[in-house]
Amino acid sequence: MTITKDVSNEEKIKLDIYVPLNVCACQWESFMNLVFQVITEYGKYIEFETKNLDSEEARNLSLHGNSVVINGSEVVSSSFALKKKLPEILKNKGLI
Repeated sequence: MTITKDVSNEEKIKLDIYVPLNVCACQWESFMNLVFQVITEYGKYIEFETKNLDSEEARNLSLHGNSVVINGSEVVSSSFALKKKLPEILKNKGLI
């Protein structure tokens, strides 16, 4: 029997996924699919929101392409980098 820890919203990793929502989804759907493949495994530890890359918030973060912002500060621009980073963060938080 496996005991799973309940994770409060405060403990969850916050991901903001930035893509150009004002253009055809065909230009960013592949990126989203790859990101979701990574985060699905850690779903109960993650809270995410999709945001527009063409926004003031994205400009303030100096984002220039499809990106994932982790906990409001760390930026990764590939699913490979996200796949490497998420387990590290979750281990440091004692969630996995």
